[in-house]
Amino acid sequence: MKRRDFIKSTLGIAAAAALSPSWLGADVVPVDANVPLPLDDVEFDPEVFSRNDAQTIVVFLSGGMSDVVGNIQHIDEIMTKDISEKRYGSAQLTPTVNGFWKEAGGDRLEEMLADGSLNLFRTCYQTNPQLAHGINQSRYMHGNGVGYNSGIVSTLMHVLNRNGMINESAVLSNVAIDGSDYRLLEDSGTSSMLPSFLRPASINRDLSNPYNYAKTVDGKINVGDTSSTDLLNSADYSDRITALSQRHNLFDALSDIFNRRKELSDFLDDVVNGDLPVEYPSTIDGKKMEAAMRIVTKNPDTKIVSMIGGHSGWDDHSDAISKHKDRAKELFEAIYAAVQHMNALGKDNINIVLFGDFGRNMNLNSAYGWDHGNNQVVYWFGGKKYFNSLGVVGETELEIRIPKARLYSKPTSASYTFVPYSVASTIYAIYGVTNPEVLTGRSPVIGKGLPTPFIKG
Repeated sequence: MKRRDFIKSTLGIAAAAALSPSWLGADVVPVDANVPLPLDDVEFDPEVFSRNDAQTIVVFLSGGMSDVVGNIQHIDEIMTKDISEKRYGSAQLTPTVNGFWKEAGGDRLEEMLADGSLNLFRTCYQTNPQLAHGINQSRYMHGNGVGYNSGIVSTLMHVLNRNGMINESAVLSNVAIDGSDYRLLEDSGTSSMLPSFLRPASINRDLSNPYNYAKTVDGKINVGDTSSTDLLNSADYSDRITALSQRHNLFDALSDIFNRRKELSDFLDDVVNGDLPVEYPSTIDGKKMEAAMRIVTKNPDTKIVSMIGGHSGWDDHSDAISKHKDRAKELFEAIYAAVQHMNALGKDNINIVLFGDFGRNMNLNSAYGWDHGNNQVVYWFGGKKYFNSLGVVGETELEIRIPKARLYSKPTSASYTFVPYSVASTIYAIYGVTNPEVLTGRSPVIGKGLPTPFIKG
């Protein structure tokens, strides 16, 4: 990653959080509400935080992955009754033993399910939903629908900071791979901004070292929008570049990163040069997941890694089967490598969560695409230290709202179900928040009410 690109990407995250208008929708208050986080009401157990030692990789599937990927069982009924606008073919829609889409990475899901590394929840559902991308992405990445305009990642950092769980000397506590959507990282609606050492640091998927100032092959160093060769002629060129960078930067987080660049540079060099027990796919998803796993397995200071760049594009209103199949297979191959990586190292404290805007309509429209739906599948990998192995949770049925137009999966009347905000509650809980509902509009942790809870006692 070029130095100017690093500066722009890091500055872009901070600027978006500070300057963008609120996009958070609300169930009770106006869409543009900005309600302060109720941090004073949060109850925190430091023993849980220390015992779990959780590290989380959050992957938000922007656009909305179809629930068919993790729940293909209703396709046979649709084909038998001939109720889809365009007919499904069977060649690329094979179910696995547990009803995953085989061609879309279903075999990898089966392998991870078998060794207890996957919990798959089929009934993440809201009654009377709004099926627009913007409002759902904002609400779900903020983890609530009541107007707290702080992303899940930033809210977690606030809680840990207020309870003294992360020391100022910590390195890269909050990492965004290839940048991230500011809504996961948005830091507003609070009485004070996060201290610089807890704000997001953007690292690219190739883990090229943005902190090490070295001369480029053409004899130049790029700093922001300034490119100069005369600086190279001075013995103190590194100090001068740092000073120049800080003069052009209004954000303390970036200034502090430059002040600590030697420490961060040495750390990233160590991360890049280390051998791995597994081989990751040479795909974008593979590189991103490898970068995230290299960081969390080498650095206990890193508490959360967010990834959204490259994970958009699930809004397949045309040619959905082919697009979803290829994209999902690539994603699950990357996660399979990550799970093998954490298992090989005995890292049972690392978890990876996948969720998104919503599911999709199972009717194939005139362009052979899937329109917006409501029910979605939430995938949670790893975290064996604090998650019980529940396997596949939730039973669905086909809702035929309009034949050859509106076909959806929905929870059966007897099935366990939860709203998307419960993903945020579950993340907060594994880090020691004992009443996460106060941060998510009363949404409980996933698994509350099941005979065996998702989070271990």
